[in-house]
Amino acid sequence: MLVISGWYLKVTGLVMVLSITLILPTRVLIVPTHEVTFISSNALRPGISIMDVNRHITARYIRQSLIGRQTDMTWSPDFTTIAFRAVQNITIDLYATNIGDHQFRQITGTGRNNHSPAFSPDGQWLAFTTERDGNPEIYVTGTACIYTASRCNDSESKRLTNNTFTDDQAAWSPDSSHIVFQSNRDGNFEIYTMNLDGSQQTRLTDNASRDLQPNWSPDGHSIAFISERDINAELYVMNADGSDQRRLTITPEYEFTPQWSPDGLQILFQRAIRGSDFETYVMNLDGTHTQRLTTVQMFLQNPAWRS
Repeated sequence: MLVISGWYLKVTGLVMVLSITLILPTRVLIVPTHEVTFISSNALRPGISIMDVNRHITARYIRQSLIGRQTDMTWSPDFTTIAFRAVQNITIDLYATNIGDHQFRQITGTGRNNHSPAFSPDGQWLAFTTERDGNPEIYVTGTACIYTASRCNDSESKRLTNNTFTDDQAAWSPDSSHIVFQSNRDGNFEIYTMNLDGSQQTRLTDNASRDLQPNWSPDGHSIAFISERDINAELYVMNADGSDQRRLTITPEYEFTPQWSPDGLQILFQRAIRGSDFETYVMNLDGTHTQRLTTVQMFLQNPAWRS
């Protein structure tokens, strides 16, 4: 008969407690593995690639080449539908498709340089830039037509900005109530916010150099953006009201297109690299642990978070 003494039980229990104590912090500190999608510009293998932040291709070429020459890919909140800008002959419009499907749904039909689509987090709206009125302005359209086979009606889109300058690069607050965007209406590109209906357009940045490409954090507290105030374009972050503007990158290269990860712990961005047009990077929200995801051999462009 096996007899287990009291001291053995005590030691075993202590070992188990120590093991749990050591393992739990490790599990908590692990950064979740996210996925990033790219449009492949490789003529031999066109389509969409999905890569995790450890540079593992989790799905490759899940579609054939999208129609025309395409850019500005963005995901719907449920990650089932993408909207993108495509060039067909001489027209530039927005289209949508479901991953795994072979049907394209046209969102805009003006052909007047429609671009920079952005789904609202609640899935009800798509903001985009169009030059249908002669200069770039921000519009929104309901998404019901995007999720069905019917074509969206241009007359049902609502214009939010109205001036003779450039309003562009709309990005949503996490509660879908506000839009942050860039505009040169005051003589230089600065960052602005406005309500969903276009009211209360408010300037957040104010300096002699351009501030561009804003993106709202998932918790609604911060906005990442690009600024040329330090000669070359660097990545900055500020509070949602424009206060506490601080620099995250210090490099001789040009950084652009910042995007928060869904959990708000990382920022995806692109950087101009000598010998290559640009490459995609990811870093922590405080600017540390910068990691390069792509190489010139990959021919991947238009990165967007998928999860």
